[in-house]
Amino acid sequence: MAPRSEQEEVLQAVVIADSFNERFKPLTANRPRCLLPLLNVPLIEYTLEFLATSGVEEVFVVCCAHSEAIKDYIKKSRWQNSILPRVKIVVSQELLSVGDALREIDSKQLLQSDFVLVSGDVVSNVDLSSTIQEHRRRRKETDKDAIMTMVLRQASVNHRSRARGEESVFMLDGSTNECIHWESMTPFPPKGFASLDTERIGNRKEIAVFNDLIDCQIDICSVDVPALFTENFDWQELRRDFLKGVLESELLGKTIYCHLLKSHYAARVATPHMYDAVSKDVLARWSYPMVPESNMLVDHTYKYSRPHIYKENGVKLAITADLEENVAIGKDTIVGDNSRILNSVIGRNCRIGARVVIQDAYIWDGTIIEDDCIISKCIIDCNVHIKAKVKVESGSLIAQKVVIGPDITIARNSKIYGDEDGRPLQIEESEDSDDEEVDARNVALGFIGEEWTFDSDVECDVNSESDESDASDAGETEDENDWKREAEATLERAFNEGHSIDIAALELNTLKMAMNISFHDLRKISIPSILKLIDLSKIPQSLDQVLKRWGKLLLKFSHNEEDQIDCLRILEDFCVIHENYVKFVSRILHGLYDLDVLSEDAIIKWHQSLKSAPEPKSKIREAAQALVQWLQEAEEEDDDEDDEDED
Repeated sequence: MAPRSEQEEVLQAVVIADSFNERFKPLTANRPRCLLPLLNVPLIEYTLEFLATSGVEEVFVVCCAHSEAIKDYIKKSRWQNSILPRVKIVVSQELLSVGDALREIDSKQLLQSDFVLVSGDVVSNVDLSSTIQEHRRRRKETDKDAIMTMVLRQASVNHRSRARGEESVFMLDGSTNECIHWESMTPFPPKGFASLDTERIGNRKEIAVFNDLIDCQIDICSVDVPALFTENFDWQELRRDFLKGVLESELLGKTIYCHLLKSHYAARVATPHMYDAVSKDVLARWSYPMVPESNMLVDHTYKYSRPHIYKENGVKLAITADLEENVAIGKDTIVGDNSRILNSVIGRNCRIGARVVIQDAYIWDGTIIEDDCIISKCIIDCNVHIKAKVKVESGSLIAQKVVIGPDITIARNSKIYGDEDGRPLQIEESEDSDDEEVDARNVALGFIGEEWTFDSDVECDVNSESDESDASDAGETEDENDWKREAEATLERAFNEGHSIDIAALELNTLKMAMNISFHDLRKISIPSILKLIDLSKIPQSLDQVLKRWGKLLLKFSHNEEDQIDCLRILEDFCVIHENYVKFVSRILHGLYDLDVLSEDAIIKWHQSLKSAPEPKSKIREAAQALVQWLQEAEEEDDDEDDEDED
């Protein structure tokens, strides 16, 4: 039985609610960043849910600016009466940095033991339980001087959810993941190498160099961390001051480790660019189960439909309105005729006029957009009125209650405020940094729609004559387009080299785990790839051969009736694009039915769902009619035989 003190140890967390910068201004003029809506849910909800999932029992939310708004939100939220975790607000009006926040925590002596440190803008589906146990075990058994474990996520250097302008290089002990060097590698001014003092290598046989890590500042800390900030009053930032200071100090004698996530999702909404990236990741379900239809807020009513469309109750769409993909729309919003929405989030009670194009944009509650507007790569606050024929260019941030137009263009990277009389005041985006040491060009990379590619060629300069240290590059978790290409290449290799079903499934499942994708994603890639093997000039022979050879691969990714209906939806979408397959739908379905990939009930339910579908889906339904009728008649005959047996 564990000692009493260990049993009663409470897992605590510190959430830094203040951002200590103005990157989202004017959106944060009247509220803190942690209360900005991401897919119509305040950011702090994602952070608190993530901590609750990780078993945190007590959360201290440290705030300075807009502290009353945060206290009021928590008081009215589900967290007010939450037993686990208990959420407590710590207010200090004199905080200027993360360092100040931790010094405040230290002065109040609130922390009992190891704790989780995060910002109030973190979105993650990681369960930290095992990582926290690893951290505690390390401190107890192998390294009593280990004071922090940084949780980092691997991703390709040009992944959309990397915080651009804040790149860095981590050098780790290849066997223990102890961090021995950290260096900022921001793009401006360009820096093509990182330097490591050879004394830090010591007797290590392997050094792993990473420039592909997403650091969203999820840290597991000992109680020594706030105390060190108190002792070093000039430390302001976690990485540039604390991490660098600990690693370079010979006197402190403390160590810091890294935990590398090879699956799961974690990101921090630190800039407008990251707001856009994380929103798209949540829409694409990388953050599952933190997705819109989980309805994190009590009054939310989102329902999911393909392709990544989320709608609340009361949404009214004109019959000619087009929600293309990756769209979320809040309750009681109206979208007019011939309007098109793509990769965007619309809040509640919005009014979208006719012939409006909204792409890669975020429209918050109560906003009105009149006819013939083009809204692209921007964030529009609550209760804005955009009149007819207005074009909003990328990077723009528009504050609440502003009236714009008609018939004007809002320039790229503009910030629009409203004055006291309601007249709009346009201010061009300033590239001034909140920190004099940060090049303004790095700050500009945080704007929505700013195009840029990171140069991944970083040289490691180690001043040593020894050949004992090896540098190894980290593996990469590719972005969405990359995993699709990789999955398609895996299937093509299986087809060309004649792999068995088991081997092909194993390779795809390995890809699934490595790249954090779903069985739906595997079905979405596999079904079209298999169908494209069919030679339509040699029906039925080619169709029968292909399905006999590869059809059972789908059994590996379909485990219930819901999965089977998803297969049918994917087939349906494929036939919409490739109309020459439509006339063979019945034979394809029959072949998959014979292989037990599709059940009779799944086929009939899918067919019934297309009852009022317009063309070309109505043609697909007609093409499947013969098979469905055969299945229904066969079922009736079985029922009759059963009745006769009973008689």
